[in-house]
Amino acid sequence: MPYRVSVYAREDLDRIFVYWAKRVSVETADRLIDRITDHFWLLREYPQAGKLCVDIDPGVRSFPAGKYIIYYRTSRRSTEILHVFHGARDQSIALKE
Repeated sequence: MPYRVSVYAREDLDRIFVYWAKRVSVETADRLIDRITDHFWLLREYPQAGKLCVDIDPGVRSFPAGKYIIYYRTSRRSTEILHVFHGARDQSIALKE
């Protein structure tokens, strides 16, 4: 089963990269993005691994990746990565933005 990264998740990853590249280094930001995206294959292989988020939308799940949370949805054909947010952020506000 393949996985797909939504436009929103790509934008989230870009923001995370820029944030850490400016504050620490490009290398650190690059390693962080790699660590987050390494979880995508896990979610593809084990789509039920995450916690259901019925308060967000039926079928949406969340899974931690260090201090970040990956939101995703699965279907019979694929896993779609919806968003990636820092865990300290108010998730309900982040999802509305």
